[in-house]
Amino acid sequence: MQFGVLAEPADLAKHPPSAAQLRSVLVTLAVLASLFALLAPFARIQLPTAPEFVPMYQSVLIGSNLLTAILLLGHVQTSRSWSLGILTLGYLCTALIALAYMLTYPGLFSPQGVLGGNGQTAPWLFFIWHGLFPVFVGAYAGSYRRPLPAHFLRLGTLLVALFAALLVLLCVRGAPYLPELTEGHRYRPAYRWLGLGVLVLALGALWKTAGKRPRAALDVWLTIALAAWVFELLLSCILNGGRYDLGFYAGRLYGLAASLFVLGAVAIDNIALHARLRDTFEEMVETRARAQWQSLLGSVLRQLPDGVLIVDREGRCVMANDQAEEMAASFARQEADGQDGPATMLSLLGSPVRRAIAGEAFRGAQLESQTRDGRRVYAVSGAPLRDAATDLAAAVIVLDDITERTEASAALGRALDQTRYLIENTPLAVIEWDRDFVISLWNRRAEELFGWSAQEAIGRRIDALPVIHEEDAGKVAASIARLLDSATRYVKSENRNRTRDGRVLCCEWYNSVLHGEDGQIDRVFSLVLDVSEREQAMDGLKEADRRKDVYIATLAHELRNPLAPISNAASLLRGKGLPQERIDWIAAMVGRQTAQMARLLDDLMDVTRISRGKIELHRAPVELGRLLRDTLQTSMPLIESGRHGVTLDLCEQPVWVEADALRLTQVLANLINNAAKYTPPAGRIAIMLKESRGEARIEVSDNGIGIEPAMLARVFDPFVQVPSASHLAQGGLGIGLSLAKGLVELHGGSIEARSEGPGHGSRFVVRLPSIGAPPPPEAVEQLAGAGTRVRRHVLVADDNVDAAESLAWLLRSEGATVEVAHDGAAALRLFDARPAEIVVLDLGMPEMDGLELAAVLAQRSPRPYLVAVTGRGRQEDRAASLAAGFDEHLTKPVAPQQLIELLACL
Repeated sequence: MQFGVLAEPADLAKHPPSAAQLRSVLVTLAVLASLFALLAPFARIQLPTAPEFVPMYQSVLIGSNLLTAILLLGHVQTSRSWSLGILTLGYLCTALIALAYMLTYPGLFSPQGVLGGNGQTAPWLFFIWHGLFPVFVGAYAGSYRRPLPAHFLRLGTLLVALFAALLVLLCVRGAPYLPELTEGHRYRPAYRWLGLGVLVLALGALWKTAGKRPRAALDVWLTIALAAWVFELLLSCILNGGRYDLGFYAGRLYGLAASLFVLGAVAIDNIALHARLRDTFEEMVETRARAQWQSLLGSVLRQLPDGVLIVDREGRCVMANDQAEEMAASFARQEADGQDGPATMLSLLGSPVRRAIAGEAFRGAQLESQTRDGRRVYAVSGAPLRDAATDLAAAVIVLDDITERTEASAALGRALDQTRYLIENTPLAVIEWDRDFVISLWNRRAEELFGWSAQEAIGRRIDALPVIHEEDAGKVAASIARLLDSATRYVKSENRNRTRDGRVLCCEWYNSVLHGEDGQIDRVFSLVLDVSEREQAMDGLKEADRRKDVYIATLAHELRNPLAPISNAASLLRGKGLPQERIDWIAAMVGRQTAQMARLLDDLMDVTRISRGKIELHRAPVELGRLLRDTLQTSMPLIESGRHGVTLDLCEQPVWVEADALRLTQVLANLINNAAKYTPPAGRIAIMLKESRGEARIEVSDNGIGIEPAMLARVFDPFVQVPSASHLAQGGLGIGLSLAKGLVELHGGSIEARSEGPGHGSRFVVRLPSIGAPPPPEAVEQLAGAGTRVRRHVLVADDNVDAAESLAWLLRSEGATVEVAHDGAAALRLFDARPAEIVVLDLGMPEMDGLELAAVLAQRSPRPYLVAVTGRGRQEDRAASLAAGFDEHLTKPVAPQQLIELLACL
């Protein structure tokens, strides 16, 4: 952008703009307006999210504003203008709040910004900053007749800093109370209304600045800056949809342009000022009047940061600026000849000064002094000064204090030495390669890790060394592509690597990109950490954790439900007057449950045996047809609840196997129950038993939801459930098929799952070696027992039929009227037909679980007393029960006396 030539550079805020400047202004405004017209219709187009754009943009903007304020400060000190003083404070205030905006931007340096607050802090600071700048510009455009007070800028700077800090504190600490302007990356309506308000301020300041009379060169560039400010507000607050769209990026570029326009104008003015000073200096040197040029030259030299000495042809110091006087004060006064500091410095320089007096320039000399503050080092250069007739008039000696530079260079050397030492001795492999993938650094650890020496690796392309495992080549290529993306500076990756001797390592790569001055990738710095042992340890921990979970889940799955009916039956049998058929039923139920419990306890108590799959089988001759009929009978409540049709196809002759009847019952019950659970209502289940060539073959098939082909190989893994059937699992732990597979294989058989896909049903085939018919088994022993205090109408719902029926008989023996349901939906229908006073619910039921049912019943009037009786005993489960509306939460097995006493007190 051409700004034109600024006439009278020292009078930027006073001198009227030239014709060239006005032409530049009009061209700039036309370009800004044209770009805005092109961008405005597309302001809502979403662009890639680039949070790094914010610190880049903000850093340039903050630096621009601060630099503008510093440059304006020189003009303020010269002109003592109220307008420039206010404008200087405006740029300072804008820079401070813009800095706070960057430090509170969410997700930039921390999730809520470095200064804290919440997601609304940064938007509010954005509007405060964009609203205050037009206010300061409007104040600049006012008329002021009095000169600027002496301490205006000091006091103003302090007040502006305090004011900015107060605004930032308000937006950070008061963030929870500020109206919300954004929702995620999208703007809320309040954001746009507030943007319109700030836009009105900017338009007012633009109008006032454009109409200011008399108009100075600075005014026209402030007019352009405010025009760009208006375009920014329109693009980034009004026309766009939120963060990281075209308006967001383009608007901020307009805001940056607004800052750079004025900075450019002021900078050009200052450049012209320096050029004028240079011309003035040359004119003074050329002036024959010695006194006049010494005075003028001295006033200029006193402003230079270096020490300057003017030496006449006799080598005497005729002028020293303030910096040279301060440097000379560090030299000890020579008492012998009474020379002062500058003379002492010149005498110490000796030969170089004499060369300058003789007409020869010199540079590179050094001078040292030892002071109370330590050692100081000065770089000395000199040149002759000639008049117009080329006669030697004097010589100038320039001293530059390079102490800090020298110390920094020494410190840099030490740091480089330390860095080289760390690189060579770090436990990480350090590899450096350039944009062409050529390795330039390969430290000792890289040699030890991969096997190639530094001489063999350096100079070769990194992709030419076979260090990447072939199966991870695609992942590494993707990481390198991300790394070479100009927007990415750091990429962490984990992949397998090969060593020179063929070993496979698991390594973490920490890659950082270093860019050159042209913005292109200069080199990539990679730190490589061998995590093979850690990954092996993690795999071991995961396997140990998995085995622990298998043990706990199996224990809970196998023990909790059988305990409930046994406990209920034991209490029920203590009573009197039970009919014989109930006693027989109780005895059979207790016999089944206790036999199962005794066997399960033997297997489940030893976690080592369970985790290793070493379950001991108690084999005996088992007739599979009868076992299938008995197992089917126990699964009938679940089948009937789903209204399924069952076909049982058995061999005409008994099929015998040498097996553990309890374990085979587990396998078959699991297959039948799964068929019932994962088949939609009114489905078909077929059970077939065949024998051929010494092998018994059992098939359990259904027309249910089926199994995806990808899941067929995994359905027998522990804790795996078909994703599409998760809503039908009814609280299962996903270990049934895994246990079934293990038990079948322990019997010397096999189990297989087949399905043609989702919606086509599934079929499970169990194969076992068959045997001949054994002698008939002995009869099973019977057990007996009975109680009365609960005279209420009770509804019991539990999908464990034995648990529900035994609890119902226990309550009936205490005088209660009991209805029983085996799923949540059936329980709700029974309650609607005849409301119960007390409802006892299991939590894990099909159709509708206990928590859902309790939430519904808790809203009924009159409200029943709700009791949860479940195998879930964690604190979280109790809290969930109470939140759903339960009055009590009891964990199975519940002591019958405890339950009876609880209900009897109601």
